[in-house]
Amino acid sequence: MKSPQLLILFLISACSLISRPETSGELALPLKSQWFSPQSGHTIEGKEAEVPAHLFFDVSQDSHQLKPLVNAVLITKQGSKFHYELDLPSGQIYYSHSYCPQKDVWNQYTGTIANPRFSYGIIPGHLDQLGLPQRVIIFGGSKKYKRQTDVFENTVRLIGAFIEQRCPEGNCVGTNLWLSRLVFVAVDPSSKLYEGVNDVEGLKAKTSWERARATLENSEGRNDGAGVSYPYIKIGQLLNLDNALRYHQKNSIFISGSEIQKIKSSCHRLYDKLWTDVGSFLPEDIPARTVEELKAKAKLVEELKKKKKPIGFSARLKAFLSQYESEYQTCQKFVYSGNVNMDQEKFWFLNYLGIFMRLHREGHYFDCKNKSWQKNLVDNLGRYKYNLKTGILNCSDSDLDLAMNYVGNYLRGLSLSTHDYYRFVDYDYHSFGTHEKLYSWVKMRAKKFECRIDPNLEIRKKMRVFPEDTAWKKRDIKDLEDELKIIY
Repeated sequence: MKSPQLLILFLISACSLISRPETSGELALPLKSQWFSPQSGHTIEGKEAEVPAHLFFDVSQDSHQLKPLVNAVLITKQGSKFHYELDLPSGQIYYSHSYCPQKDVWNQYTGTIANPRFSYGIIPGHLDQLGLPQRVIIFGGSKKYKRQTDVFENTVRLIGAFIEQRCPEGNCVGTNLWLSRLVFVAVDPSSKLYEGVNDVEGLKAKTSWERARATLENSEGRNDGAGVSYPYIKIGQLLNLDNALRYHQKNSIFISGSEIQKIKSSCHRLYDKLWTDVGSFLPEDIPARTVEELKAKAKLVEELKKKKKPIGFSARLKAFLSQYESEYQTCQKFVYSGNVNMDQEKFWFLNYLGIFMRLHREGHYFDCKNKSWQKNLVDNLGRYKYNLKTGILNCSDSDLDLAMNYVGNYLRGLSLSTHDYYRFVDYDYHSFGTHEKLYSWVKMRAKKFECRIDPNLEIRKKMRVFPEDTAWKKRDIKDLEDELKIIY
C-alpha cells in the first residue's frame, strides 16, 4: 500500500500547467467517457451499464504550458436562473442554489443583482490554490451554449484573471481569515461581441465590469451572523494575463492523465482494503448463539490476539485510520468509491464511512463520550481541538453505530442553518436539476440571500439530505456471552 502515500506527496508538490494549442480546430467537442469503466467496483453505471463522462478527468490537456486558448467545461450557463457546481468524485454537475434579485452586500454597486451575464466554467485537470477545480468565467457564446444539450469541452480565450476571496463564516472584514484563489476571465472566441478582445481593458470596453464584479460578490449569497448579513465573497482588481499566468504557474496543481490513472488505481486499492479489512463481516463478527459457537469464537479471538490482529469493527477501523487516514481523506476528494449497481452492501458502507470522514475533515466530530455530533472548535493556532486519530480510540462498536444512525439528523440540522453541509444526491431530480445520476455526497452552501422572497429557504426545507431506503448495518454484535455475562 505504498501508492496511496505517494498520492499525498504528489498532490502537495505537483505544480505544472495546462494548455490548449493555439491552433485548436474545433471550438466545442462532446465529452466522451473514459474515466469510469463499466462493471468496475468503483464507478457510476446506468441501467444498461453505460457510464457518464467525468467533467474534470475526461478532458485531456496536451501541453505543459498554459496558453491563451484553453479547454473549459461550462458548469453554469449565462442567463441561468440556477447556480450549479461540480462534484469532483463523481465528475457530475448538480444544482446548488437559485438566484434572486438583491442589492450589493458591499454597497458599491447601485443596481439590482440577479442572474449572471457570463458563464461559470472550470479548466479540467487543474486544481486552484484551495484544491478545487480551476474556475473560469466566460463572456460571450451564450446562444451557442444554450444549444448544447449535452456537456461539451469548449475552447475559450483567456484574457486575464482576478483574486477571489471567500469568508468561511461570520464576518471576515478587517481580518486575515479570507480564503483566496485565482479565477480566470475568458471570452468565447466565436463571439462577435467580444471579437478582438484579448485583454482586460478590451473586456471593460465591451461590458460593465462593475456589474460583473457585483454579480460575482453576491450571486452565491452572504454569511449570516445573529440576523446580520456579512460579505461572503470579495473580488479583487482585474489582473493582466501575463501576471495571472505567472501566479498560476507558481500556485496551482496540474494532474496529468498518466498520473491521475495511478492515483485512481491507488485509491481503488485503498477502498477495497477498507472494505475487506474493516467493512466486511469477518468470522469473529458473527454472533455466537450456542456454547459450542462461543467456544469456537473464543479460540478464534485468542488466535487473533497472538497474531496481534485488531478484533472487532471499531478496532479494525482504528487500525486502518492510524495508518491510512490522510490517504483516505485525499482519495475521498478526488476518486469515486463503490458501485451501487454491483455491490450495494459495499457501496453503502463506503458511503456511510465517507460522510463520517468528510464531516470530521470539515470541522465536525462525533463525541463518543456524550453520544452526539458536534461542531469542532479551533484553538489559538487554528487547529481543531478534536483529533480523529486519537478521539476515535475512545469509541466502541456501539458508539460508531450511533454516529452513523445520528448523522442524518445532524446533516438536516446543518441544512436549515447557514452552515455548509453535505447532502446525498442519487439523481439530481428537480425541475431545475440536471437529472444526472451521481450517487454521491455533494457539498452545499446554505448561504443567506437578501431578496424580497428567497426561494432557497423553501427549497432547502423540501430537499432530501439523507438517502432513503438504506440503513447502517449494525456492528455492535451481541453474543451468548452477553446473556451469560461471560467475559473472555
